[in-house]
Amino acid sequence: MGIVLFLLTIIVLVGVHELGHFLAARAFGVYIHEFSIGMGPILASRKRGETLYAVRLIPIGGYVRMAGEDRLETGDAIPAARVLHNKPPYVRMLISLTGPMMNAILALVVILAVAWSVNLPILQIVDTVPGSAASGVFQSGDRLLAIAGKTIYTSSEITRAIQASNGQPIDFVIRRAGTEQTVTVQPRMADNGTGYLVGIEISTVAETNEITALSAASPLYVAGVEVGDRIGSVNGATTDTESQLVAALGAALQTNAPIALTILRNGVPIEITLRASGRTVDQVLQDVRFVDLGMDYHRTGFRTGLRLGLQDFATYATLLATTLRDLVAGSPEARAAVAGSVSGPVGIADMIGKSITYGFLAFVQILGFLSLNFAIINLIPFPGLDGSRVVFAIVEWIRGKPIPPQREGLIHAIGFVLIVVLLVLVTYRDILRLLG
Repeated sequence: MGIVLFLLTIIVLVGVHELGHFLAARAFGVYIHEFSIGMGPILASRKRGETLYAVRLIPIGGYVRMAGEDRLETGDAIPAARVLHNKPPYVRMLISLTGPMMNAILALVVILAVAWSVNLPILQIVDTVPGSAASGVFQSGDRLLAIAGKTIYTSSEITRAIQASNGQPIDFVIRRAGTEQTVTVQPRMADNGTGYLVGIEISTVAETNEITALSAASPLYVAGVEVGDRIGSVNGATTDTESQLVAALGAALQTNAPIALTILRNGVPIEITLRASGRTVDQVLQDVRFVDLGMDYHRTGFRTGLRLGLQDFATYATLLATTLRDLVAGSPEARAAVAGSVSGPVGIADMIGKSITYGFLAFVQILGFLSLNFAIINLIPFPGLDGSRVVFAIVEWIRGKPIPPQREGLIHAIGFVLIVVLLVLVTYRDILRLLG
């Protein structure tokens, strides 16, 4: 299924991208030899008018072959006015930009469709920071419905409302045990003076300290913990929630000493010793699941969905732009981190395959993110990419005379070869990562 969805995703992304180039070229009267999805041998084709429409064997890539794109067209078969390199620079710029623009539009449409069509989970209080303004006011599992008179949909809305309070009391509308009520919290300035805090940890679901599943390999199981037990304390620190348990375990593991756990089994406290020296919290809690307090949902409506969709689109675009900046001009550590996170076709196929296990919505969200990623990467001014063709058009515009298409074509061909080499290296690394 992952492979099928990957191929479908590539066909959609490439098809939309090349359709943008095709429509723009047609609009400006450029002669189009071929509109192809895929590379390599032709699987199916049909010629309509001057253009051959083809589906090729290798479903990675595609192209619109225009007259005079990378070489001179000779003979009288094609009118000079319909040859790409005879078109003004601004026309070639627009034709190059419409591919990435179509991918960006697809991403926006997908993101907005998700925002309008799905029920968003209501944010919950997972825990409060001891001694904070929220301590004793909120309880784990409280549903956050509104803040300062506005319905809450995202955690960023909570952050903005808290900072906008300037330290004045804020009203939160919550749902607790099925009943709506209003609680008031006065934010406090952070110790470092960077902003106001109320001391809440939020998520879409809050988990308790009751274990609902664990494997026989778990250190907790080896220590004697069973499904249905509640972990009431760690080295004397009370743990009523999964969040508190994680924090207490983290502190206890730093001592590299046996850890005293108090287990509540059928309401009866049992003392157990956990030996997990040298392990991390994630290793101790691997394959351990806790009972959660359930999830509630609400709809956004058209206007709110539009706002949230545009915000998500801007967030994705900013994240991708920042990633590219770090790769080019970041610190050595930042460049290494970005380079290590880059995935090729195999890595993307694996990501898509995993996304579908979380439902169709997760796959659609990945599709939108990949489409925007495709758009931004193609705007990079590297030979072989659309951004490079835009740069060539700008240079011609400035210098007032065209660059020989053979020379430009050679540069793009070299860039394409380098891209293929990079793709092979990344794919090899992805395979090693999956096998490892």
